[in-house]
Amino acid sequence: MYQALYRKYRPLTFSDVVGQEHIVGTLRAQVAEGAVSHAYLFCGTRGTGKTTCAKILARAVNCTHPQNGDPCNECPQCRGILSEAAMDVVEIDAATNTGVGDVRELREELIYAPASGRYRVYIIDEVHMLSNQAFNALLKTLEEPPKHVIFVLATTEIQKIPATILSRCQRFDFKRLTPDQIAGRLTEIAGREGFLLEPEAASLLARLADGALRDGLSLLDRCRDGSEPVTRARVEQIIGVMGSGPLMEAVRLAWRRDVAGLLKFYREACARYAGPAQLLGDLSALLRDLLICSVTERPQEILDCDAQELSEKIALSRQLPSACIMRMMRELQKGLWELGRTVDKGMTAEMTLISLCREELGEDIGALSARIARLERGIPPASAAVPPAAAAAPEAPVETPPKQEPAPESREDCPFWDQMKEILQDLGHANLLGFLLDIRPSLSGEQLILSSDQAFCLDFLGTPENKALLAEAAARAGGRNFTIVLKQAEGAADPFDPLQELLKENEE
Repeated sequence: MYQALYRKYRPLTFSDVVGQEHIVGTLRAQVAEGAVSHAYLFCGTRGTGKTTCAKILARAVNCTHPQNGDPCNECPQCRGILSEAAMDVVEIDAATNTGVGDVRELREELIYAPASGRYRVYIIDEVHMLSNQAFNALLKTLEEPPKHVIFVLATTEIQKIPATILSRCQRFDFKRLTPDQIAGRLTEIAGREGFLLEPEAASLLARLADGALRDGLSLLDRCRDGSEPVTRARVEQIIGVMGSGPLMEAVRLAWRRDVAGLLKFYREACARYAGPAQLLGDLSALLRDLLICSVTERPQEILDCDAQELSEKIALSRQLPSACIMRMMRELQKGLWELGRTVDKGMTAEMTLISLCREELGEDIGALSARIARLERGIPPASAAVPPAAAAAPEAPVETPPKQEPAPESREDCPFWDQMKEILQDLGHANLLGFLLDIRPSLSGEQLILSSDQAFCLDFLGTPENKALLAEAAARAGGRNFTIVLKQAEGAADPFDPLQELLKENEE
């Protein structure tokens, strides 16, 4: 019968445990010196070795030939515990034995001496599931247990353990394993099983394991195909995850406000990889990495990815403002929260992706700020108003020259538009390119007229800093200086905006 990898390669000694050196060193020293405590509390996330260390400790304290605190795994006591035939080691699942009656039965067994070993070891897994009455019944036993009894409590939710229990146990916190530790162990086991695990595939499996070696081994079990090599492409296909390349392209589509392109990407991703929740979660994780690249000087010390992927993330983070990344992350987190409370998950995911592209469609502070910024383009500054006192003062007659009607503009296409965008890219201002997609450029004398029906694009390009960048790129590409003029495209009408209507009413 086939045995799962995480069971087949469960560590048999403290030396085999990966990533918990601060714990196994103490336990080995206690066993070697004969200074074993009566109660231990192992806490930490799943798959980090709590139950494994508890079983190794149970064999070590009963082993007839221990080796520097490790069990020999050859003596009758060790073999009996390994085969789960020993009566002196009892493993209890607190999730199914939660009542006070179960604890009372356990207390009645404590008076009996060990059948063959030196200690009776009780391993209580998921101990936080016990009821309050069960904890109270266990309390006195933990305080003054028989000399031949050792308790090992294991939990993933330490905050649910009463303080009275914590104070009577030696507590050991199992930390999450690093991706390098998990990848190294997976590669070692793959070699012992006789198949090749490519480094990129091992790195991806380690990140998906999220600090739990057992989860990493379970994922490796799913991806193996006999003696065939396990590649990154196979891992992505079997597990249903998407590589960073397509995800970064999705972020670029959102930054360019390409709603149609982003929705097409969403449909293809859901058909080939995972569902809406997985996709939004992967996008949120990528944006988190981009934000770290944007706000830290050494992101390689924080992010778990190879050098090529890190360089791609750094390059993309330089194209996006940090505020934009934060807004996208908030929208995705909001969408993930709503996915768990809606019936039509596909529609909710699409609404979330649309909100990434069009921030003005939202109702939060960021969306309101974007709409106000668009309105401010058409409102004159307060200094332009004439003070009442000045309006009442007599003024000397001033000859006003006759108003001349402007001559009709003579426009021509901009022949260096593509070259101008390349210059912006070379100058390190690729963040402007997304806003130039909807721009229709034309020349009128010394003016470079940029027309668009997207008020948001004109707002962004109309800042003094961005206009200066556009003028510099135009001068380099066109060979002379140009004045940048931004115009709303003729015939373009803004959608109905209650805020804009209210401002118009106040002006009237």
